[in-house]
Amino acid sequence: MFRFLFFFIFLIITSCGEQTPMHQAQSNEDFLKERKQKRIEDSLALLASMPKIDTNLITYQNVTQKLTTIAQNNLETKLKIKTTLGNIEIRLFEDTPLHRANFIHLTKTHYFDNTLFYRVIDNFMIQGGNSDRDDISYKMSKIGNYTVPEEIMLHHIHKRGALAMAVSEQLEIPEKDRTKNSSPYNFYIIQNGPMSYDYLKGVEEKYDIKISKKHKKIYNQIGGAPHLDGKFTVFGEVTKGMDVVDKIAKVKTNSDSRPIDDIIMSVKIIGY
Repeated sequence: MFRFLFFFIFLIITSCGEQTPMHQAQSNEDFLKERKQKRIEDSLALLASMPKIDTNLITYQNVTQKLTTIAQNNLETKLKIKTTLGNIEIRLFEDTPLHRANFIHLTKTHYFDNTLFYRVIDNFMIQGGNSDRDDISYKMSKIGNYTVPEEIMLHHIHKRGALAMAVSEQLEIPEKDRTKNSSPYNFYIIQNGPMSYDYLKGVEEKYDIKISKKHKKIYNQIGGAPHLDGKFTVFGEVTKGMDVVDKIAKVKTNSDSRPIDDIIMSVKIIGY
């Protein structure tokens, strides 16, 4: 009897001991589920609080795709640059589609409004498309951070009136690895006048380049900057208003070639 009673008590104790780990395991499982759910909820809340990514932004990764699409959907080639010193009409080349699309896109998003011709050098060029105004960084942030893949064409030379894009700064990249990709925002117009054949020969020697007879004739007759050929993308030309370009080039500047008085611009599309 005593042994039976002892065995019965032992079974109760043992079964109670077995129940405890089972209950604890169930409790742990519920706790882990709750913690996982809490993490999911926290992650969703964090994502909801983050700024939304603008899928319309142009980036280094999607620039070719984006500009190609813009080029296909925006066929305009004629624009007018309105400045405080007069108007300049330009034509964009169709065989530099990425640069044409980029310039059209900046125009249609009103990026150029209230930007400046911030660097001018008489008998060379005028450069614009940027500003030190407070809103310029905001404008850029709404368009994107990227460079335009180079579209250098041998037949598009830096003749007087040529429209080209500055090459993006790549100071952090070794010179041998640098590209000729364009800055998306900074453009220039060649202003330099006719050059003698002797002068052109000197340019060839100074810059170790060879200028074709055809191009020498153009530079001799109307002028330009042949030492820039092959280094920057020329994507358009002035069709009207070179007198305004000359006027801008001759304004008084500081030691950094910036006009003393701001030359403010805006750009609008005027045709196909």
